[in-house]
Amino acid sequence: MARYRAPLPDATSAAFLAEALAEANALRAEHHAPPLVLDQELVEYARSRAASRSEYPDTEAGHEGLREGTGENLFWGAGSKQRPLDAGKAVAEWYEEIKGYDFADPENVADCGHFTQLVWRESRRMGAGRVAGRGPDFYETYIVFVFEAPGNKPGHFAENVRPA
Repeated sequence: MARYRAPLPDATSAAFLAEALAEANALRAEHHAPPLVLDQELVEYARSRAASRSEYPDTEAGHEGLREGTGENLFWGAGSKQRPLDAGKAVAEWYEEIKGYDFADPENVADCGHFTQLVWRESRRMGAGRVAGRGPDFYETYIVFVFEAPGNKPGHFAENVRPA
């Protein structure tokens, strides 16, 4: 895959990280999952992942190059305002996928992997990163959350993704 552009500038701040952790943990609590702990090494990894994802249009880079043993949620947003989108926007978009998750048939997870990773009970640590800047048409924001232990393991959805 050929690189599209230089990475966008880092926009990860202490306020962004606090919001990312609070938003994720609020939804995890609703689904009876223990709170995540923000891990500085995972924050650095998420920042590097956000930068590398921004070298490609939209979410074309996908999860390519993700290290083993780490789960990942990606978000891309664009608009006319020249300020980064917040963590709450990404978390809300990922959580919307709950509409496609059938708690009665937990292994049928076609289009809800962001939701299931977000509330995955076995995940205990997270990192978050954000880059933002002017793209060719809009002001763009890439947000990456990484999780350890990773979620979305086949055969383990019922015990890890609980109803609210």
